[in-house]
Amino acid sequence: MGLDIYAGTLTRYYARNWKTSVQQWGEANGVNINIVRNEPDDVQIAPPEEILAGVTGWKEQFLAVYGQHITEPLLWNEDNDVTPYYTDKPDWCAMEALFLYIACKYLRKDVPKMVKKNFSVFDEPVYKEFKQSERDIFSLTDGAGWWLPIRDAFMVNSCLPTGQEKTFGTLGMLKSELMEINAIEWNADEQTILDWSTEEGYPTDAVYGNGKVEYVANNEEYDTISLAKFAFSILWQAVKHAEEHGTLIIFDY
Repeated sequence: MGLDIYAGTLTRYYARNWKTSVQQWGEANGVNINIVRNEPDDVQIAPPEEILAGVTGWKEQFLAVYGQHITEPLLWNEDNDVTPYYTDKPDWCAMEALFLYIACKYLRKDVPKMVKKNFSVFDEPVYKEFKQSERDIFSLTDGAGWWLPIRDAFMVNSCLPTGQEKTFGTLGMLKSELMEINAIEWNADEQTILDWSTEEGYPTDAVYGNGKVEYVANNEEYDTISLAKFAFSILWQAVKHAEEHGTLIIFDY
């Protein structure tokens, strides 16, 4: 399954009142897009007002339990159709290229120039070494995948409104991690980082025109650093959106 980054309210997310970047492209170009999610096809979606009430109650309980960790002013919006959302699709290959970059840099090893299509970073010896080292201090690589709109930096194990156990990071933690990663060697300014989402990433395998997709290449390897920068840019934009609008950031797959 692919990986999308969603930055928006949890109510909107659960109500599915949002479209992935691929769905948006499909609507703009008259192409039917079928999204396969990691859940049963027959799952029933509650009315938005019920979802909002449930999420609001869960939020209040969470803040009551973990409020002692929060010192910065809280900005956490919950609604179904007022607060805007941001989304883009790095897919797993780009995100794992970023994980590989982090591991290599913190262990002072060379970053592989290329990665194979659909490679798994979890099979890479350098990443296994990184995960066993004291340098693995990132919520980004620690399996969180959910960051709450809290400016203080911490991680907690708690439950989703659905009752599922989950590791949560915070917006403040993810932002500090991205700044630290950028400072390793890129030291890129914000405009450069934003440009990476369109200037870096996957090579072109297909083009769309005249109502059809035409395959022009079959790339089996990707530039590791380019993929890492592409994923980094999407995460950076998600953080910017979450800071401005008081929203969660979620790995959707």
